[in-house]
Amino acid sequence: MNGSTAAGQRMPTTHAHYVNTPHTLPEVIEAVRGAPQVGFDTEFISEGAYEPLLCLLQIATPGDIWLVDPLSVRDLAPLWQALTEPDREMIAVAAREEIRFSLRFAARPPGRVWDAQVAAGFVGEGYPLSHTNLVRKVLGIRVSGGESFTDWRQRPLSDAQLEYAADDVRYLLPIREKVGVMARKLGREEWIDDECRRLVDRVISGEQEERWWRVSGSSGLNRRELAVLRELWRWRDGEAREANVPPRKVLRDDLLVEIAKRQPKGVADLHALRSLDRGRSRSATASILAAVERAMALPQSDLPARLRRDDPSKVAVLTQLLTVATNGLAAEHQVDVALLATNADLQELVRWRLGLAEEDEEPLLLGGWRGTLLREPLLGMLDGKRAVRVTDLDSPNPLAFEKWGAAE
Repeated sequence: MNGSTAAGQRMPTTHAHYVNTPHTLPEVIEAVRGAPQVGFDTEFISEGAYEPLLCLLQIATPGDIWLVDPLSVRDLAPLWQALTEPDREMIAVAAREEIRFSLRFAARPPGRVWDAQVAAGFVGEGYPLSHTNLVRKVLGIRVSGGESFTDWRQRPLSDAQLEYAADDVRYLLPIREKVGVMARKLGREEWIDDECRRLVDRVISGEQEERWWRVSGSSGLNRRELAVLRELWRWRDGEAREANVPPRKVLRDDLLVEIAKRQPKGVADLHALRSLDRGRSRSATASILAAVERAMALPQSDLPARLRRDDPSKVAVLTQLLTVATNGLAAEHQVDVALLATNADLQELVRWRLGLAEEDEEPLLLGGWRGTLLREPLLGMLDGKRAVRVTDLDSPNPLAFEKWGAAE
């Protein structure tokens, strides 16, 4: 179950234990509680269900790897509590799902998260890197990704599946150590910690968020139609959760939007919709019509705001200008631009500076480590106090941000 370096050298052996009976679980919990840092990964199947089906937990502690089978060991609550204790650092790659599972099974996030994918982006290794590329770039070890599309529900698990699962966490503690040294040399430890905390906050917010506004085709709806869509989405989400099926299996997105536009008043109106299943239960038909009726009864003040903004053309022009500057700053500071700022972040900054934003509060882009890099140059450009010119073409960042007129 070990990867090898390009020169054929092998990492020190870390024994992997497959835990598929409750008798071994106390040993796993004791090992986790004795480790201030644990590598963590999960295998799951997300297709065909409202919530992903957790099929395997992979845990790395110093000297051991534990592959815990939740399909065989049903009561894992004590293990989840140990994994998420406040003083324990959970090391993972693209940790979003591991955080979500912690919220679901421990009713709390991990105490601390160190996302290796995020950390690598702060030390010049690139972002986002897959697990395979992370191990290769940071440690010089090649691991196989041959089980990426396996069906983890099937039992028994093969030796190849167990080897793949063990390799997913085998190298996380060494990566943490090496990237940690690189981050200390660059003064980036606090930046990584801040970004990992932000990741946890985003996952928590996402779990609490109503995502009706993400329905495809919703951007052109007026406020009353959006209110209908919101009520329909809430009904559909509740139905899907109760039946543990994907929401689209209850009612497709395009039908949600079409019902929001037509606002049917009765069964005949509803059944006039093309592609609507006429065989739906009477209770489902009644629930859809009730959702429409609730939305139609809302006062104007309670209607959601329109999703589509008609920005003046200068917003796009200034956003493009800031994008060029941000790319240069990312290269200069060895931070991957995908971590530094998205196009939406820069657009939000432009709209805020032009007084077009709905909120007066400063954009998040101007706070924390991002503000350290971006505040002065980007606001200086928007305020006409900074000019940008090309300087050293051989530099990672060939742009210079100078006070207006200083280059003349």
